[in-house]
Amino acid sequence: MTIEQLALTVITFLISIIAYFIKKILEKIDLHDSKINEHNTSIKVIETEHNTLNNRIDDLFSAIKELSQEIKQLSKELSKKKDIDK
Repeated sequence: MTIEQLALTVITFLISIIAYFIKKILEKIDLHDSKINEHNTSIKVIETEHNTLNNRIDDLFSAIKELSQEIKQLSKELSKKKDIDK
């Protein structure tokens, strides 16, 4: 075996080792990328649910305001009837 063949073998071996570690790193990057996508999807779902809840709470507050106004009107009408009946 000549020195050139030995150098080529060593270089090939080193390239194989580097390629192995690069492959492992890329697999980890892919794993992290998929986890990031899962988390982003979860965050979007949570944001959507939050917005839906906010809208429902706003609707409830509006309904409560309307009910309180109706109760006030009914109370006034009831007090007028009591005054008339006396």
